[in-house]
This record gives sequence, C-alpha cells and structure tokens, in this order.
Amino acid sequence: MKKSTKIYIELFIAILFYLALSNVAPPEGLSGTGWKALLLMVCCVYTWVTEFIPIGISSCFLLFLPGLLKIEETTAVLSNFGIATMFFVMAALVIAKVFISSGLGYRISLYITPLFGAKSSRVLLSLMLCGCLISSVLVDIPTAIILAGIALPLLKESGCEPGKSRYGKAVMIGIPISAALGGIGTPAGSGLNILTINLLNNVAGKNITFMQWTAIGFPMAIILVLIAWLVIILVFRPEIDTVKGLDDIKSKRKELGPMSKNEKKFLVIFIIVMVMWFTQSMTGIETAFASLLAVCVFFLPGVDLMDWNTAKESISWDSVLLMGSANALAMILSTQGTAEWISNSILGSMAGVSLFVLIMAVTAFGIFSHLLVPVANAVLSVCVPIVTVLATSMGVNPLYLVLPLGFTASAVFIIPLDPIPLTTYGYGYWKLGEMAKPGIIISIIWIPVCAICVLLGKMIGII
Repeated sequence: MKKSTKIYIELFIAILFYLALSNVAPPEGLSGTGWKALLLMVCCVYTWVTEFIPIGISSCFLLFLPGLLKIEETTAVLSNFGIATMFFVMAALVIAKVFISSGLGYRISLYITPLFGAKSSRVLLSLMLCGCLISSVLVDIPTAIILAGIALPLLKESGCEPGKSRYGKAVMIGIPISAALGGIGTPAGSGLNILTINLLNNVAGKNITFMQWTAIGFPMAIILVLIAWLVIILVFRPEIDTVKGLDDIKSKRKELGPMSKNEKKFLVIFIIVMVMWFTQSMTGIETAFASLLAVCVFFLPGVDLMDWNTAKESISWDSVLLMGSANALAMILSTQGTAEWISNSILGSMAGVSLFVLIMAVTAFGIFSHLLVPVANAVLSVCVPIVTVLATSMGVNPLYLVLPLGFTASAVFIIPLDPIPLTTYGYGYWKLGEMAKPGIIISIIWIPVCAICVLLGKMIGII
C-alpha cells in the first residue's frame, strides 16, 4: 500500500469514528459535550500514535477543533497549552546539549556505561539503573535528557542508525522508562508525588512521611526497573553484541586529562540549578524558571557555552508542541466531567472485594487511565477524592488506595504523550507507537507488584 493511500485511510478512520459516535446518545451520567470530548481525545491519541500527520502540525491543528465542534471555547483550550513543563523541557534540552558539548557528558559516560561490562544488554542495564537511582532524587526529565546525551555518542559509534536500530530503540526507550520508574522512589523524585501527598492530606486528612513513601516506593522502583530492562531486551533484541568505545575505557579516561574550563563552568551552573530545584518549596522559585535562568547564563559573555543557532537545533519542537497540546486537550476531559465519569464508572462497583483486589483495581485504573487522560495531575486531582470516598465507604484506610494512584502517575509507557518519554523521542530512534510494545507488558506486571508492595508495607507497619 502506498504511503499516501495509507495516510488518507487513517485520516478517514479518525473522521468517521468521531462523526459516527458523536451522534450516538452519550452513556448515562455523561453529558453530550463530555461524550464528544472523550471521542475527540480518542481521535487525537490515534492521530499522534499513527503519525499520519506530522506531530508538530497535528498538535497545533487539534487545539482548534474543540471550539469548532462546540465542546470548549478555543480561548479556554489555549489557556492550558502554555504549561510550565513545556518551557522546562525546552530549557532542559538546551542544558543537555551543553552537557554533551562541554565534554562533561563524555567524561561521565566513561564511568557510567561500563559498570557491568561492554555487552550491549549490560550497558543498557547500567544506564537504566543509573537513571532510576538519579531520578529518585532528581526531576525525571533532566535525568532522562542527560542519560540520553551520554548514550547518543555510543550509539553513533556502534553504528546504531536512528529509526532502524533495535538496540537504539531499546536504549532510547529504556532511559525515559527508567527515569519515570525511579521518580516514584522518593517524594523528591517527582512533583506528582508531592501533589499526591498534598491531596491525601487535604482530601482524606491522612499524612505520609518522606520515609514511609521511600520505604515502599524505592524497592518497588528497583524491582520494576529490572523487570523493564528484561522486557525491553526481549522486545527489542539488540543487533549488536557489544557497544563500541568501551573496550579501551581506561586509556580514554587518561587521555581526557583534567576537567576543561567549559566542563567546570557547566558543572558549577548545573549544581546551582539543582540546588534551586531541591529548594523550590523554600524559595518559591519555579523549576522552569531556574532551568531557563541557567540557559540564559550559558549565553553570557565570559561563559559562552551556547549560541542561539545551536540552541534552536537542540530543541525537539515536535515534543514541545505535543506536550502543550496533549495537556490542553486532556484538561477538557476534566472541565466537562468526563474524567470523573470514567473513574466513577470503573471504580464505583468495587465495594465488597478484598483489599488486594481493590489495590490491584486502583493500580490498573491509574495506569490505563493515561490512555484517555494523558495528563497525570488531572487524573490525580479528579480521582483522589473519588478513591478516598470509595475507601471510606469500605472501611479502608484511604492511604492504601491513594498511594498506588500516586505511584501510577508515572506509568506513561503505553501512549507516551507525557514529557518524560518525549525527552528521547526527538533523537529519532523510536516512534510513538513503539513504546507500547514493552510498555503494555511492564504496565501489566506493575499492577501486582504495586499491590504486593503496598500490602507488605501495611503488614510490616510502614503505613
């Protein structure tokens, strides 16, 4: 089938799907506009995954459909487009570029990548474990960006061609997955963790300490990363046995010599940015602002770590536009009551089941709700109150159900519209639909693992 024919078929399917079902009476409890919002979101996800229209173009075009279809005012949709995460990712991509161009990325790669040897699968394991450990205390997105910057030269030297190399797919999919999983390790690993803790306190009147979260989240993150590594290796079997550039690692370390001026300048600026990230709750300085401030410093005379042309080339505009568009369109589901209807429909009939089954159901709901509402903070904001009511009605501590919901906020592997997986998308090694292959398996395994970890925490007395 010709590519042009396939594009028109996929476009026809999306249009026919919406037109046919939008004229059907909405399900009970869901408004007409809420039903149309749900159908439109399905069409948007289909458009992005199939990529029959370039993602950057479709992301902009789809923003104006809610107004045309009388679902939501265009001004209201666009107000949710320019989210801080977009600017944070833009800044983080530039930071990652400087990290590589300064030479510091290469220097660190000579210590990180050969931790378990030069065999391709073990190099991936070292990258994923490092990603998990770092992102448990550092924001997920820069962790993924930095590790991708470390891996990219090695992939190029090993002849792994973007879009064709199975090992390239494994590495560039494995890195953001490990960063997302590591993000559940401690409350500091993700802003979504803090949101979950705040919602739990405000809605249910329950508190969870840093140590309580970590005692359950960190072991679970390590277990899931090891599972994810194995699944990714099985799905994308490496076409190379060893990674080139690691055989003479000791001599390469000696050749580097002491750190250059550019490496030192970048390191000082990055350490200051990290301090600003960690102290956000005390200083009130937004993460995006701190990151953009660092980028501005890169351009200053005397620092000279970046120029505008290089900065423009380092930003994946497709990813940035997709982030804003996905957030803006998904928030319609919240404003039109669709997200609440989905959670009520799925979780409303769980009364009477065992605690293990209940936790599994909430975990599964948290994971698969991202298929329709690919904005984790919207899922948490809508679902935490509902889960709290469900727990109270069953005589269960809300903590046992809200905690799994908070963990699954990072489960963004099936339809990767979240900023974390999109950090490596711009390198061209994988397409949006390809992350679903290992993502579905990892997500399904996550369900019993999460339930077991939460129940063990209850049995031991951690929570």
